[in-house]
Amino acid sequence: MYLTKSKTTFFGRRIGYNEEKRKRFRAHLVRRGFGGFFRWFKRRGWMVCILLVALGTVAWMNRFYLQRLNPMEIRNLQYIDIEGNRMLSWEDVVQSAQVEPGMKMAEIQTDSVEKALMNLPLIASAKVEKHFPSSLSIIMEEATPILAVFDGGKAQVYSEQGVLLPLSSMTAVHLPIVAVEDKDKIRLMSQFLSEMREDNKELYELVSQVSWSEADSAFEVYFRDVGHKVLFNPSDMDKTIFDLYETVKAGFPQDMHCALEVDMRFSGFAYIRNFDKRCVNG
Repeated sequence: MYLTKSKTTFFGRRIGYNEEKRKRFRAHLVRRGFGGFFRWFKRRGWMVCILLVALGTVAWMNRFYLQRLNPMEIRNLQYIDIEGNRMLSWEDVVQSAQVEPGMKMAEIQTDSVEKALMNLPLIASAKVEKHFPSSLSIIMEEATPILAVFDGGKAQVYSEQGVLLPLSSMTAVHLPIVAVEDKDKIRLMSQFLSEMREDNKELYELVSQVSWSEADSAFEVYFRDVGHKVLFNPSDMDKTIFDLYETVKAGFPQDMHCALEVDMRFSGFAYIRNFDKRCVNG
């Protein structure tokens, strides 16, 4: 019986039979891989090499033109996706954005498109993005009417930013009215009513008229469901003041019914002033 000498690694570790078998199998795969590559190269690989060399030569000869090549310039705008438009049509938005299908993608500057859209009174905000390879998305928020001014029998509707909107008189009928003499406070009143609508939409929908009191430096608000006016502080416009007014109105209905003026200018307090004489006399 003959025993074969055990093989060892360079560091003296003994190599077992299974490990030796795996090593021989891997060596066989490597030899077969090299052989397959040479057979492929002999049949058609040499043609691929010639083609690559030719392409490399052409690219090297035209390297100055390739350095100036901008892939964006060969892409044209094909799709324009618009979200958030209700009153404005697709054509109105595209025309205002000054873009159209077929334009070079490199010529479209998103910040310029956004600036052009913001020139429309009916648009409150706009975000424009380019998407590979040839599409443009416009996500916009339209301005909403917040108040109206009747000047010389003609209704003017303003947005929450205090911008004049090209809307009909029928829209103005359902909005809070601001006196003509208070037009210089339109932006401030628009902000005030917008805050009220966001915090307490039901209360905003009850507003009949808004005016500015120079004596009190406050908003004078008239609601449809009560006979008194309410003073609000322009520097204290948050949800708590509107909730406080609703609480006082619900908790003291008799006092609110007799009041001619409710002062809400002081945080946490409500002052009922100028009682109707009929209520005072019993």
